Amino acid sequence: MYCNDPQNPRVSLALSAKVVPLIDVRPGDTVVFRGPAAQIKPQAVELESSKGPMHIVRVENGLEKVVRTRVETLAEGKRYRVVLENLAEQGSYSGYVRLLTDHPQKPEVLLSVRGMVEGPIGIRPTSLLVGKTSGTPEIRVGRVLVVHHGGTAFRITKLDYDAQLLEVTAKPQEGLSAYVLDVAAKLEAVPLGTRKLTALKVQTDLRPEDRLEVQVVVVHQ
Repeated sequence: MYCNDPQNPRVSLALSAKVVPLIDVRPGDTVVFRGPAAQIKPQAVELESSKGPMHIVRVENGLEKVVRTRVETLAEGKRYRVVLENLAEQGSYSGYVRLLTDHPQKPEVLLSVRGMVEGPIGIRPTSLLVGKTSGTPEIRVGRVLVVHHGGTAFRITKLDYDAQLLEVTAKPQEGLSAYVLDVAAKLEAVPLGTRKLTALKVQTDLRPEDRLEVQVVVVHQ
């Protein structure tokens, strides 16, 4: 603040405030399900009104095929728990669960829900960078793990990839419940200063209908 006081022509003022939401959402309005389907546990979100009574009157689930919801009353007219349960056996999804309330100033609360669900056999990572990048003398090789989460032995029956761009070697691990795939780039097929995007697909004898996939970026810089 500037004024005409010759002794103090400029004064600094500090302002602080505590903003209390009309409906507090704990731990947050984003729910993420990640990992093997059999190991993903339900998650809970609590809603509490900080001003006046509030009831959840309806739940609009935009992901009802892959996410189940239920509402539990913790304190009538004030605090509620919304439990979300993953139903997907495999794959990725994202969307919203809309909670409609009778609060006059906060008629709805939107929950963002995402899922990255692995089936019985998982593959990680799902993206790789291989080849040679500028400033590094060595050629970068990628490594992929294919594993059965229950420890059951299986065989890789097919590796599908562009043999002009990649060289892939599968190494079974002890017990045959996992494989390590070493992924190397064939830089002679990639012009200097460019990159190419390709995919590595894996098929197994336990779930031959599934195609586990890794996106691979081949770089030559």
